Amino acid sequence: MTASFKRRLFSPARIALAVAPLLALAACDFIARQTAPTAEEAATVEEGAVPPVAGIVRPQSDIEALLTPQAVRVVPGEILVGAPLEDALAQTASVMGLAAATVTRLRADGEEALGAIDPAQLGELVQAAEEVAGERAVERARAVLDRLGIEGEIQVGRGGVVAIDLTPQTAAPLSLNLLAQETTMVDQGQTQEEADLRGMEWEGGRCPRGTTNEQIEQSVELATVCAIARLQATRAFEYVEPNYIVEVGFDLLRPRQQTPAPAPAPAQTPAAPPSGGTATPAPSGPAPETQATGALPDDPLIGYQWHYRPRGTAAGQSPGGAGFEAFWTQARQVGSRQVRVAVIDTGLDMAHPDIAGSPNVGRGVDMITDPERAGDTDGVDANANDDGDRCGRRVTDSFHGTHVAGTVGAVTANDRRGVAGGAWNVTVLPIRALGRCGGEVSDIVNGIRWAAGLGPAITDTNTEIVNQTPADIINLSLAIGAPCPASMQAAIDAAVARGVVVVVAAGNNSNPTRLFAPANCNNVVVVAAGDARGGIAFYSNFGPEVDVMAPGGDMYTDSDNNGSPDGVLSTMRIAQECVDVVTREARTECFYGYQQGTSMAAPHVSAAFALLAAQTGARGRELETLFFSRAVWRYPSRYALCEIDCARNPSATPIPGQPGRCMRDCGQGLLDLGLAAASTSPTPR
Repeated sequence: MTASFKRRLFSPARIALAVAPLLALAACDFIARQTAPTAEEAATVEEGAVPPVAGIVRPQSDIEALLTPQAVRVVPGEILVGAPLEDALAQTASVMGLAAATVTRLRADGEEALGAIDPAQLGELVQAAEEVAGERAVERARAVLDRLGIEGEIQVGRGGVVAIDLTPQTAAPLSLNLLAQETTMVDQGQTQEEADLRGMEWEGGRCPRGTTNEQIEQSVELATVCAIARLQATRAFEYVEPNYIVEVGFDLLRPRQQTPAPAPAPAQTPAAPPSGGTATPAPSGPAPETQATGALPDDPLIGYQWHYRPRGTAAGQSPGGAGFEAFWTQARQVGSRQVRVAVIDTGLDMAHPDIAGSPNVGRGVDMITDPERAGDTDGVDANANDDGDRCGRRVTDSFHGTHVAGTVGAVTANDRRGVAGGAWNVTVLPIRALGRCGGEVSDIVNGIRWAAGLGPAITDTNTEIVNQTPADIINLSLAIGAPCPASMQAAIDAAVARGVVVVVAAGNNSNPTRLFAPANCNNVVVVAAGDARGGIAFYSNFGPEVDVMAPGGDMYTDSDNNGSPDGVLSTMRIAQECVDVVTREARTECFYGYQQGTSMAAPHVSAAFALLAAQTGARGRELETLFFSRAVWRYPSRYALCEIDCARNPSATPIPGQPGRCMRDCGQGLLDLGLAAASTSPTPR
């Protein structure tokens, strides 16, 4: 057996803790279903009208229609099954001695009847029903595996999710065959790391007719496909899905190398940060102009963070700016540490000079259960440090989570060092769920639930790590080319029911957003990426699922001619030759850099939510309504800012009467916190 399958896959912490029906149960806060507006409707809303809140329930298309042309990756042999809760509710209520009328309502209406139950009894009822449903699901799953002749491990955890592992150490035929397959992959040019960690390709295929048990026993791919098909055919479960591998949602492309400016920068004048590991020239002039009044950060590189400037074309403004500076200076609001933003990503570089010892970093967690994927020799623990996500031929780590968290702002403390964050006095909760070659849906789901306070993280030693300070906002800058996994949707629904706003990146594939999760999930705020010129970025996904556009950057342009690319500047670590952003000296390691992507756009929106939450005290749906009514500049026409050259995006819609110009749906408008600067005084809670 290969080393990658000697790991302890099914500790309790490995199990994705979610079931769709129970979700919005625990909080007794059910979300009203609404209809998504069309692009035409969004473009014709009267000026000043309150737009619909985001996070609406969007109907999911057929799975085959949603899948991308390229195969997605799954963890070989791992299947997530949702135990049916409704079947167990009435039985459990009867055992608990609840009123006969309650039992009758539960039997007739299932989860829809839970709102009538006394909240003091609801939690006990749901937990007991989960146990009953889980036990029943395990029995049914075992029966299916027995009929297929497959040895596997089956466990049920909190939330009623049944986890099935078809590659335990005792399953010799599958394991040995997988070793042979991985060896072949390596021989064909892939590294062992890629073979071990990236998983197998998944096209949502069906189990071929006439497949024998002997054939299934010899192929982990075939065993996974056939087991899923047979489990689905029983119709005994809420859902059956593979454990997808989620990619870190950012663009690795780099701008063309430019010639460095010959003159040294004046003292305390920021130089251009390196571009994700590639040395970038320092600007030839002084830092761009910023407003001089109010509570501007004193971080020396703020002048190169165009994305925080007021929206406009005058000095000190940017057409693609999100208005943070106007909000800081006019509303005099930089956030509250009582507002918490969870960043589910690659973790946080705890040794970073802008992060080490920061009072704004809350208690986080490492949710990666596979020690090999985590790269830290252990599984789930309380250490959310970024231990790397390099994969295959990529020899450096992205520090993607550190960059995202820096934009949210809780990692910067206005300390005359480095860069500023969007909300530089909130609390960030770092949750590490992405490691080497990406992350697994089950780990991300667990991270969502932990962030919302819906369940503890459980270590390999069965130690519980409880989140005592649940998040108000969750940021998910990640993507997978697949329909929204049911386990992920259930976790999102449960978090939203608790009053959490879930912000997600639209994806960087220049394709319809409906093809990528979690952007195609319900109850999320979907963020497309804009550039410094105010238009949609060439790489950004698009479609009616998008709710708002925010600065994501474009590394291939320099619209203000300051010698630096129009990427988003934030905290990161570049562990290779680079140019120091302050001294302009060549170094072997740097701590600030530019990146582009919807991954960079999403944390701008998360930071904006955090500032509005600190300003008004609003949470959940109320906070969403405030955001879209006060902090979004509505497009003046359907085509405003969302145009692109048709040649750059064949999937876009041609604009009548404008040859060569196409349009992509990019939400209700552009993030502009300057519009909310004069709103209610802060009442943090």
